[in-house]
Amino acid sequence: MDLYNDLTELKELKNEDPTKEAILDAFRKYGVRRSCRKNEYVFQENDPPDGAYYVQSGLIKISQSSEEGQGITLFLRYEGEVFGNAELLAGVKRRRYARALSDCQLLVLDGVKYTELAKENPEFAYSVAVLGARRLLQTQQTVEALISRPAAWRLAWFIMKLGKPTGRTIEAPIPLSHEEISYVIGCSRQTVTEILNKWREQGLIEYTKKSIVIVQPEHFFSTI
Repeated sequence: MDLYNDLTELKELKNEDPTKEAILDAFRKYGVRRSCRKNEYVFQENDPPDGAYYVQSGLIKISQSSEEGQGITLFLRYEGEVFGNAELLAGVKRRRYARALSDCQLLVLDGVKYTELAKENPEFAYSVAVLGARRLLQTQQTVEALISRPAAWRLAWFIMKLGKPTGRTIEAPIPLSHEEISYVIGCSRQTVTEILNKWREQGLIEYTKKSIVIVQPEHFFSTI
């Protein structure tokens, strides 16, 4: 149950973050709405950083091209999260690409305005600093999971991050292929498939290509 309790606490902490309001207010006041269809690129590698993005709905993946030409998924940005601001503040070209994993609604805050607010609005600047700190902590948590936990635990962790409680179950939409999931959690595609099949045979999950339902969360997480 440690996995379930830890991730539930992290989700609640993120949702209760009072500093986020300053960033949200700026996006609501100055941002422009943008709709992205599934698989549409938000920006590409080496693009100039012309704005920051807030996810109103949908799911965005941040990926980097490998030497073999494949896209390696590094981060996922969920509803209520900001992305694309790091290169903007650093003044460098995009080092990764952002792509919609589902139909998305975004708010786009112009880069000049974002930088102006970061320099001149103390409340906004503090919120940006807190956002960076929380991202660093999330990255540390991810690295810890990748190097110290078995593949089954990492896959359960990934599903939990995507999932939402629906009564007595947890339902997670899965817009990624098994191969893409393997990049995120650091294992092979075959391992992802084998673990999911095993859990389904044990009656722990109901699994389709588009979603995973954890039938009895307490029992499921106690077996990981």
